[in-house]
Amino acid sequence: MASINTNMSATLAVSNLNKTTDEMTSVLTAMSSGKSINSASDDAAGLAVYTAMSVDYAAWEQAGDNAEVATAILETADGGLSEIADILERMYELASQASSGSVTDTERAYLDDEFSELIAQVDSIVESTTYFDTSLLDSTYDENFTVSADASATPISVTIGDDYGATGLAINASTVASSTDAATALTAIEAAIETVSAGRASVGAMMSRFDYAAGNIDTAQTNLEAAMSVYMDADIAQLSADQTELGVKMDSAI
Repeated sequence: MASINTNMSATLAVSNLNKTTDEMTSVLTAMSSGKSINSASDDAAGLAVYTAMSVDYAAWEQAGDNAEVATAILETADGGLSEIADILERMYELASQASSGSVTDTERAYLDDEFSELIAQVDSIVESTTYFDTSLLDSTYDENFTVSADASATPISVTIGDDYGATGLAINASTVASSTDAATALTAIEAAIETVSAGRASVGAMMSRFDYAAGNIDTAQTNLEAAMSVYMDADIAQLSADQTELGVKMDSAI
């Protein structure tokens, strides 16, 4: 039926034009943002999944930061232990020299001056080896580090339980003022060197564990990021094709 009051063809064209315009707006928004979901109405379920993944990703990022901090702490401790090991090596040389009959008591007194200063330096290193004012080498350090996004995962415990000061190493009373004292000092220094070496081995083992933990964190983040991309990243090629198609429809409707 022909009608002069209602132009149904024009009405349908306007309706299709409005629909196509809305679709074009959605396509242009996705292309400009690079995201396939720009509002909850685009994909409510997908947005919910992506949000949960985002929380996990942030947790993995923090776990990675925790692993880096733990490694930095252990490297600081190992640096202090390395210096103490060097000092003990020099003390052993002095004690060995002082225990020999090739030097006199006068010369032993000179050796003992350096020897006593080195003992004091061991304590100085222990006092200065800290991380944000937290002592690392006085047997008090005991902290846990979370290296997983899973709240139920067991954290890694970092414990440096030995006192590496002169008293803890039992060298505080050592002297090389006489050949007898020097011989006694040699035994004490040997034991101290073994203690420091064991401490460095323990610290190194913990550093190795955190290195593997960091690798696992990187893998988890990479896989999670790939999964997030499926939900959120826009398919620019498909959007370009849709834009062309919608442009033709808009021209036709107009």
